Amino acid sequence: MPFRDLFRLIFSGLVRLSFILWLPASQADWHGDIKFLSDYVYRGYSKSRGKPVVQGNIDYQDNSGWFAGLGVSQVRFDDQQFSDRAEIEIKPYLGWSLPLSADWRAELSVSGYIYDNKIFNHAADYAEFYASLHYQDWLSATASIAPDAYQRRADAANYEITYRRDILDTVQFSAGLGYNQAGALLGHDYFYWNAGVSWFATSYLSVDFRYIDVDLPHQHLEDHYDDFYPRQQENKYLFSVTLGF
Repeated sequence: MPFRDLFRLIFSGLVRLSFILWLPASQADWHGDIKFLSDYVYRGYSKSRGKPVVQGNIDYQDNSGWFAGLGVSQVRFDDQQFSDRAEIEIKPYLGWSLPLSADWRAELSVSGYIYDNKIFNHAADYAEFYASLHYQDWLSATASIAPDAYQRRADAANYEITYRRDILDTVQFSAGLGYNQAGALLGHDYFYWNAGVSWFATSYLSVDFRYIDVDLPHQHLEDHYDDFYPRQQENKYLFSVTLGF
């Protein structure tokens, strides 16, 4: 089945699932948010050419552990010379959270990345599979694999650990360290990291300020006309505001 048809199937299935699961509302939680970001940084590289973007997300969580959702984001890669470039990313996801003990929780999920057009003159829809382990609410480790990432005949694996700690009642410090095993896609495997603070002004409004860096050799973007080689982000500060419900 072609990638685009596969993701249309995933998307339509999630929509139908949402309407079905909406009925027993007393047994489930719905959440959503709109986020304004100074840059869409993903694993050390930018999906928006260092420019601000708006994102939206809706999420369903069932008491049995199943969850599903849909995210939408603006994107802009360094392929502006092509008229059929992608500007929207749609991310449907489905997963299952399993408590292991009072402190530990495991999680399995799959996400789709669907684009409204091409990326670097190629169709780029793909899927990624995740396995996570969480300790209480302050430590998480995640491993993922994306077969045929961006449809570039390259499998990309990623490993990430995240630490969170409340400083005050409304302020939280968090940091993350990741290793992107994407040499077949980007030409290099590399580390990336971030650290910052989040201020929860109200139950519906939060503000985040964060420093990011990446250990990725510099490349000249003009040498990668058709290759998938997004703009790396290093020694940079990110700012975001989230409105949620």
